[in-house]
Amino acid sequence: MGLNLSNSIKLFFAKYTFVFIILMVIYSKYFSVFLLILYVILSVVLIVSNYGYYKLITSAEDMESPRTYQVDEIKDSNPIYTNIVASHILMLIPIMNGTTIGLIIFSIISFFIFILFRNSEMIFFNPILFFMGYRVYTTRVKEHNKSVYILYKGKLQEGDFVSVSYLYENILISN
Repeated sequence: MGLNLSNSIKLFFAKYTFVFIILMVIYSKYFSVFLLILYVILSVVLIVSNYGYYKLITSAEDMESPRTYQVDEIKDSNPIYTNIVASHILMLIPIMNGTTIGLIIFSIISFFIFILFRNSEMIFFNPILFFMGYRVYTTRVKEHNKSVYILYKGKLQEGDFVSVSYLYENILISN
């Protein structure tokens, strides 16, 4: 199961919503009709992508019926969040001065980050999940003894039974 380009773009914009909002605030000092049109377009893209992301993680249509697994082993998922925070900071550095060159560099960095994360499971790990109460756990489940990511609301411990559905290849989400 692979992601098509439009889903990857939606996930990318949803993941970096806060970065694009900061971008809009910084460049608001250059208010013009052209910039207003870009703001409206970017706002619509952000709203649609976040709604699409929310529907993706809450929609039961595309998911298989929930399965219950017993968590055998839990690994620290902090490196995932570290990569996410680092990519957010990397995108914000060039636009802090609010210059045209900074905007061009921001666009180039954004493009490379999109290409880098497009085909990885990192695209699913979104700061919005954190605000919705989800935590990302790297786990091994007894039933098939392979490492998977579980997006779970609450605290998960070894030995717990979890009811999850597949979101994408090796990414499961609690119901």
